Amino acid sequence: MDLHSTLPFSSLAFFQFAGLAVLFFLLVKLTLKDRLPYSWVLAAFNASYIVFLFTKPLQLAVLILYLYVAFLALRKWYKSNNVVLPMLLLALPIFGMKTVILFPSEDASDLMLNAQNIFQIAGLSYMVFKVIGLYIDERRNTEKISLLAFFNFTAFVPTLLIGPIDRFRRFEADVAKAYEQISLSFYAKAWDRLILGVLYKYIIAEAIFRFGLSQLHDDGSLLYHVSYMYTYLFYLFFDFAGYSLLAIAFGNFIGLDVPINFDRPFLSVNPKEFWKKWHKSLGDWLGDYFFKPLFKEFTSKKILNPIQRQNLALFLTFTLMGFWNGFELHYILSGMLFGLYSVVHNYYIYRCKKTKKDVFFGNLSSTGVRWLSIAIMIQLVAFSIYLFSGNLF
Repeated sequence: MDLHSTLPFSSLAFFQFAGLAVLFFLLVKLTLKDRLPYSWVLAAFNASYIVFLFTKPLQLAVLILYLYVAFLALRKWYKSNNVVLPMLLLALPIFGMKTVILFPSEDASDLMLNAQNIFQIAGLSYMVFKVIGLYIDERRNTEKISLLAFFNFTAFVPTLLIGPIDRFRRFEADVAKAYEQISLSFYAKAWDRLILGVLYKYIIAEAIFRFGLSQLHDDGSLLYHVSYMYTYLFYLFFDFAGYSLLAIAFGNFIGLDVPINFDRPFLSVNPKEFWKKWHKSLGDWLGDYFFKPLFKEFTSKKILNPIQRQNLALFLTFTLMGFWNGFELHYILSGMLFGLYSVVHNYYIYRCKKTKKDVFFGNLSSTGVRWLSIAIMIQLVAFSIYLFSGNLF
């Protein structure tokens, strides 16, 4: 295996490690489950990967320790109901990473290169988002959260790199029954998802890249941009959804039921439904920990009228998503564009309810509305993700 150069699902070496881990968990269940708590076995597995295979083990260990100490300190001493300051404090590593990425390595000073080495940690954003959610959920709870439980939650290997973004209590409940879930039924689910994940990520996505994206030549024509837009959309879906399926499969093999992240997103009829089907865990996180508190804050201060509050909160939520992806302009504009889609759709629903009729589709049948909505949504998503790709400018 390649020491300190193996990210999850990035090489054969990781799959060899994963196979050994699955055998290890099964062996422990069959021989030591009454004497060795699953949480300790999981911690040994996570720590082994970080120490021997992860690209930056020391930086990741420091990050986890920083987040744990900040979480405990905020929980103990910060008593305000306003969560903006805690969110910013926990998100400091993200700001560091996103800022240093803006500076090209070839033009960077030694100081900047050192900063890039410190802050550019694979999976950092996902880990920070999980901890922010944990703080908001548990800030008024007096129950102790041990370093062991925190470490397992934040450093869980299958979801370390690009999610799904889990919730602490759901994860802990799963850990508590994990030995019982290491079973033939879970193995069957795991094999189904493993096969589908391999098909998506290593066959379909790879074929789209090799025979599609890499064959497109930028001649500045509209045909080139349209071709790249749709090709990249499907490449990103199969690559990302494939990774998520592999993460879920690996979790199932060791007794954990990792949340679903993709569920037929190209059948979505509106922006809200799309984010319930595409990267669902991120959509749910943004809704629960940013949109709802922001809308509640606007409401308590009577800022604008109700529909305007909703729309402003929606737009700011998706703008945050753009900044979360990176401080580069194409990420920010992509998030803002999806915020605009959401605002327009929200106002459309508002007008339909107010006028008691469909102000856009008129008397078109429900089947016609559904399929036309799907077709429109695919075009909107394709353009937003094309912006996200950075290929347009």
